[in-house]
Amino acid sequence: MTDILENLSEIQKKIVTDTEGAVLVLAGAGSGKTRVLTHRVAYIVSKLGVPGWNILAITFTNKATAEMRERLEVLLGADNGVWVSTFHSFSASILRKFSEHIGFKQNFSIYDETDSKRVIAKAMRELRIESAQLKETMKEHISRAKNAGLSPEEYFKDINGLVDSAYDIMRVYERYNELLINSNAMDFDDLLHKMKELLLTSEEALGYLRRRFRYIHVDEFQDTNKVQYEIVRLIAGDNGNIFVVGDDDQSIYGWRGAEIKNILNFDKEFPGTKIYKLVENYRSTPEILETANRLISFNTERHEKKLVPILNSGVDVTYYSAYNDMQEADWVIDKIRFLIARYGYRKSDFAILVRATSLTRLFEAALAKTGVKYRVLGGIKFYDRKEIQDVLAYMRLVSNNADNEALERIINMPQRGIGDATVQRLREFARSQSLSMLDACYSTLLPAQIKKKVEPFAALIGELMNRSHIKLLDFVGFLVEKVGFERYYTAAGSEEEAARWENIKEFMAEVGQFEEKNPEADLNDFLQTVSLVRDDSEDESDRDKVTVATMHAVKGLEFKVVFAVGLEEGTFPSAQALKADAGAMEEERRVMYVAITRAKERLFITNASRRFKFNHVEPCLQSRFVEESKGGDVGAYTLMKQRSDYVSGLKPKPAFLSERRYPKQVLPAKPAKPAVMKDLSGFVKGAAVRHPRYGEGVIMSVSGTGKDQTATVSFKELGVKKFVLQLAPLTLKE
Repeated sequence: MTDILENLSEIQKKIVTDTEGAVLVLAGAGSGKTRVLTHRVAYIVSKLGVPGWNILAITFTNKATAEMRERLEVLLGADNGVWVSTFHSFSASILRKFSEHIGFKQNFSIYDETDSKRVIAKAMRELRIESAQLKETMKEHISRAKNAGLSPEEYFKDINGLVDSAYDIMRVYERYNELLINSNAMDFDDLLHKMKELLLTSEEALGYLRRRFRYIHVDEFQDTNKVQYEIVRLIAGDNGNIFVVGDDDQSIYGWRGAEIKNILNFDKEFPGTKIYKLVENYRSTPEILETANRLISFNTERHEKKLVPILNSGVDVTYYSAYNDMQEADWVIDKIRFLIARYGYRKSDFAILVRATSLTRLFEAALAKTGVKYRVLGGIKFYDRKEIQDVLAYMRLVSNNADNEALERIINMPQRGIGDATVQRLREFARSQSLSMLDACYSTLLPAQIKKKVEPFAALIGELMNRSHIKLLDFVGFLVEKVGFERYYTAAGSEEEAARWENIKEFMAEVGQFEEKNPEADLNDFLQTVSLVRDDSEDESDRDKVTVATMHAVKGLEFKVVFAVGLEEGTFPSAQALKADAGAMEEERRVMYVAITRAKERLFITNASRRFKFNHVEPCLQSRFVEESKGGDVGAYTLMKQRSDYVSGLKPKPAFLSERRYPKQVLPAKPAKPAVMKDLSGFVKGAAVRHPRYGEGVIMSVSGTGKDQTATVSFKELGVKKFVLQLAPLTLKE
């Protein structure tokens, strides 16, 4: 028993030995929260004699699960019986046991991302919705809705007026769910969504879980969404022993559904909650922690606490304001090389952290230019991103008409109705005629059926070739406009797709800077330079590399030296946060807090006074987070910003224009779903039926019994469809 409490601080011992009722641990960055959680579980088993079978420990990632299991094996032995799992894995196991309670068979399938997108595509075909943009973003919409616990109708109400395709999204979401049910399948988000449904509808399942799990532990509680919180609350019950650990100051996933209110209001949901604060930081120097404390104090939606350093004093935090973005990147790389040479740091000791992926491009280029090896964490190197590769493929094909690989990549990007079968036939024709695939598109011998499909693409490439002699940046701008990249990536209103468009704009900035340095360079010169930058022949087993990453990607990691770069208004905090409510700005500040607290020994915070965007240089105002982290007077910040806007000619945007809005759509009336079993006696072969969406039809056949009874219906225009009668909105035609 002494081994479990040994080497714990006094506050950690108090937390570990407080085993009854609701406990909230506010664990600051670097304070040893995982250690406390695992030792508490071990204490309950060893000291209280509670079987491991009665203890549940929930984490968010497989990596965290594996780490917790390893620690418990050291403390309790391999066969300790504690159920350690991610939310999704735990839910899947319980759903297998009680699947029939919510209308699924025990052997239900779990669809991955690829499977889900295939079902979405099928739903869109059935509904005759041909929007390429919606096809790209539909999975994100469905996931967002399910993580918020919203039905198709509820999600429609949530987005109606903000997304122009709100009604179609609802229809696809609804049909997608029907197809999953018909296939006895759940997607990844359903594992949580259906778990909550099970707990709300099955007293047997809820009773089983409450009896089994006498002690519930949840790690990273600040990252839970609405559905995850409800699952935990339902299992714990009114008087359950629930222990949650997290840090409201590190809640940075609101964009994917995390609810900071779950941790802020925990003591209100569970009266009598005991609250502990772990603030002793074992990671960073006092100078770094003071910077973090000053910054986060500007947030109001938080539990008050300050990180307390355990380490001795180190070096001061360095702030650097560059003339422009290129100078900022060069300064950072020069500083890395100096610290390696002067103090013996390894490249793996360094992290360059950005708020947006588009900012990595300049730092990647500067690292490559100086021969410093690097890795892009949690993402893809700038020139390897799909959208950048697509633009480059167009440029390559214009430069080299024989580049069949480039053609195959973009012939249906954006979508033009050119499927794999057409591409295969074009490929075979080109081979038979000893032509490149592009030349084959122009051939008079090309079969008419193929020619009709590829003609628009061939015409586009021809137009691009005719303009390829103009100035490089003008040509790339023309290419991006003619292909329609902006429309393709912004029409759907998806944050992920909008980020792709931002990356393309950053790419065009790179083209502009290349042209500025090489005024006589042409398209071929630029493509050659890009190829050399992308050529990475280093040994992947060599892990001594500088890390380039977004701030979100490094949560939970630590580095000896951190560079937080791009600290400008509109970059960080982001332009979206500047237009949104106070909650969005507080989350941005928490992202900066996470970045700062990754640093162990040295922290550098940098910004650029000018940043090259697309085809012009834009003046930048230093981020408010710089002054806040210094502890300076920010009261005059608003006035300073107004003066800066006046000087630079940037007029504030009216509030009503800051968010894209669309006319609200009226949801057609739908028959209410019955609360009791529907009378199916009249649904027989030959019966005439009516569907609110598909119209009138005739039942061709009926199979199954009870809630599993299905009917195959033939509709005049739509064709044959199969329905689960208890679920489908079918009515008998009078």
